[in-house]
Amino acid sequence: PEIGRATVAVLERNGVEVTLPPQRCCGMPFLDCGAMDEARRLIRDNVRTLAAAVRAGAEIVVPGPTCSYMLKREYPWLDGSEDARLVAANTRDLFEYLARLHAAGALDTGFTRPVGPVTYHVPCHLRAQNIGTKSADVLRLIPGAAVTVIERCSAVDGTWGFKREFYELSLRVAKPLFDAIATAGPATAATDCPLAALQIARGTGTTPLHPVQILARAYGME
Repeated sequence: PEIGRATVAVLERNGVEVTLPPQRCCGMPFLDCGAMDEARRLIRDNVRTLAAAVRAGAEIVVPGPTCSYMLKREYPWLDGSEDARLVAANTRDLFEYLARLHAAGALDTGFTRPVGPVTYHVPCHLRAQNIGTKSADVLRLIPGAAVTVIERCSAVDGTWGFKREFYELSLRVAKPLFDAIATAGPATAATDCPLAALQIARGTGTTPLHPVQILARAYGME
C-alpha cells in the first residue's frame, strides 16, 4: 500500500481532492493470459463506477502504468461502450497528471529534503502511451536530483517472467537492465511498474521505489 499512500499524500499536498470509487483489478493479468471473459467482467465493473466518477467531475489518475494503459487503450475496444470511451479519455498516468500541474504552474516545488541521484527505469506500458518520460521530468524538479533514464526490458512481460518454467530465463533477459542499475552505483533505483520493481530487486539486491515515493520523500513526508 505504500505507493497508494504516497500517491494520495502527494496529490493532496498539491491541492487535489482525492476520492476512491469502488474498483477491481484493471484486468490485464486475465487479458495477458487470454482469459477474455474474466477480463471483460472486471472491465465492466470498473467502467460503471469510473464513468460515474467522471460524470461527477473527476479525472482518473493512475499510479500503475499497466493499469493506466489498460484504461486508456484496451477498455474502449474490449468493452466498446460510450462509458468505456469516457473512462479512456479522462484517464491520466500519475506523473502525466503531475507534469500537467507543473506546466500550469500549480505543482508545489517546495521540496525540503534532497534525494540524491536516481536511476529511473521506464516501464514498457509507459513507453506505449507515448507521453514521454514524465516521471523523470518531474523528479528533475527536485534540487540536486540527477536522473538517469534506462530503457531496458525487465523481462516480466505481464505474468510470463513469474512462471516457474520461464523465471530463470527472464532474469537472463533482464541482465542488461540489472547491469545498468549496478553501473549507476549508489543512485536510488526507481520504476513506476511494481512488477519490474520485483524483478529489479531480485536481480540487483536493491529495493526500487516508485517515483511518487521519491517525490513524497522530497516533500519531507517520509
